[in-house]
Amino acid sequence: MNKFTDWLMRFGGWAANNKYLGSIRDAFQDYMPLTIIGAIGTLWTYVIVDGKSGLGALIPAVQKLAFLNPLFNALNFATIGCITIGITFAIGSQIGKRNNMNPLYSGLVAIVALIIVTNYAVDPSSATITLADGTAKALVDLLPEGAMAGTISAIASGNLGATGLFTGMLVGIFSVELLNFFNKFDSLKIKLPDTVPPNVAASFSSLIPSFLAVMTVGIVGFVIQSTTGVYLNDMIFKLVQAPLQNVGGTFVGGLIFVVVISLFWCVGLHGNNMASAIQQPLMLALLLENEAAIQAGQKATNIINASYWACFITICGTGIALGVSLAILIACKREDNRAIAKLSLFPNLFNINETIVFGVPIVLNPPMCIGFVLAPVASYIISYVLTAIGFCPVMYINVPWTTPILLSGFLASGGNIMGAVTQLICLAAATLVYIPCVKVHERQQFALEAEEK
Repeated sequence: MNKFTDWLMRFGGWAANNKYLGSIRDAFQDYMPLTIIGAIGTLWTYVIVDGKSGLGALIPAVQKLAFLNPLFNALNFATIGCITIGITFAIGSQIGKRNNMNPLYSGLVAIVALIIVTNYAVDPSSATITLADGTAKALVDLLPEGAMAGTISAIASGNLGATGLFTGMLVGIFSVELLNFFNKFDSLKIKLPDTVPPNVAASFSSLIPSFLAVMTVGIVGFVIQSTTGVYLNDMIFKLVQAPLQNVGGTFVGGLIFVVVISLFWCVGLHGNNMASAIQQPLMLALLLENEAAIQAGQKATNIINASYWACFITICGTGIALGVSLAILIACKREDNRAIAKLSLFPNLFNINETIVFGVPIVLNPPMCIGFVLAPVASYIISYVLTAIGFCPVMYINVPWTTPILLSGFLASGGNIMGAVTQLICLAAATLVYIPCVKVHERQQFALEAEEK
């Protein structure tokens, strides 16, 4: 047990201090408010002001607000539809900051590098346009014969959204590291007289290193496209992102994440932060695929995604900490334990678990660690099965991580009450798992006190 704990501590320390994992984690955390803002656009258009299946179908008067739908669609596209641009900039900025470079400029270099390897020539024969009624038509079918020839200069929206995420992450890291490498050579810097303003001098100093950095990325993309006929974004999606999503989005893949994150917490490390650099891009991409499917009038199919995680795994705090508080209030007699449970109830409702993790404590406490692993596993299995059989809807709307239980399940499922009902079932199961654990913990407390006397 001690060897395993030591290994987890060492691995956690490495992950926390790793420049690239830390940059990805911080970039997604920085961008998270914008994904929630984008989710408001989806909530408005497809849940509230929707005359087919939303609130507008129940209350026709709501549809009078439909004239605002284009605004909320634009809000969604600017934040979630273009998430790859934002994440690329954020990762470039984080890498630049860690390399003691200008974070703003580093982010701009990352975006330029991303666009230079992205297909910007669209074949009109394969381009489609979504009409006001939601149907998709080929662009050439809507134009007079011979009205358009050649290609259109445009970037496909898919390359700016979820399918481009891993390309943005990799290009953002690679391009800024190249910039940092070329900046180390004084011979590549244009030096101006001291009388020149510092900002102007800095711009010229980074000119050649920046050119070499983005051109190197561009050459890599050009060689790949010339030899394979596939653009870098498509190759990374097929070879990296899609396989990772296929693994992380499966029942077994999700279960591994649940167990590993819980184990990190049991040794005093913030498990969510430890895994976020790998887990968060995968879960968010799966969620955005669900959202895109709903917007296209199709069904969301990715059971495991970022909102599913928030609604059923980290609900009431990672480890389903509210289950610990309820179990203590049900089964424990010691006033100190009950006081901690009462104190933790309010933070637990907003998905904060530290008062339980360090107050009971969970950390390095074997009986409680067992429950801390098994409770989210039980919630995971129950919610997955209930979603798979159709009892619980598939989550497709991103909600803030502090959204309380019931409300989060209701909103993330697009206003379906069964999302909230499933949360209650999972909370009840977690509480039952914790009851024997808190009893053993309390018996150990009494035994320890008896030995001290």
